[in-house]
Amino acid sequence: MNPERWQQIDRLFHSALERNGGERAAFLAQACLGDERLRQEIDSLLASHDQAASFIETPADDAAAGLMAERHSRLRPGTMVNRYKILDLLGEGGMGEVYLAQDMRLGRKVALKLLSTYLSSDGERLHRFEQEARAASTLSHANVCVVHEVGEAKDGRHYIVM
Repeated sequence: MNPERWQQIDRLFHSALERNGGERAAFLAQACLGDERLRQEIDSLLASHDQAASFIETPADDAAAGLMAERHSRLRPGTMVNRYKILDLLGEGGMGEVYLAQDMRLGRKVALKLLSTYLSSDGERLHRFEQEARAASTLSHANVCVVHEVGEAKDGRHYIVM
């Protein structure tokens, strides 16, 4: 992208930010008339700006409180997550927990990775979680786990079974 194009995008983006709803749409339709790529660039910047604003509006204390509350609500051995019986906690991280579980239908032990409740309601995190499962499912190597299932528990938490 050349400097002149970037200046044009920057100017139109900031002008669009000063407008709301229908006024913004009409402004962009006129300003980008015949240049679909320009419109896509500005729409992308506006979407990122809106997403960043909503991120900043969520206080870090609220996010931390949600995650800390979940640490006290780990699944106990014997708890059922759909057809999987929790046997033990294997580990935990920023996205959730991984449990050793028993597949009650097939009678095999599996690893069940549960996305935290707090993050299951975050569309972007959920998308990343599902991307992780898709990426792993395309690989076939002795050192890469096999993905058996991706699902959602009755409590709304999403999981990957490996």
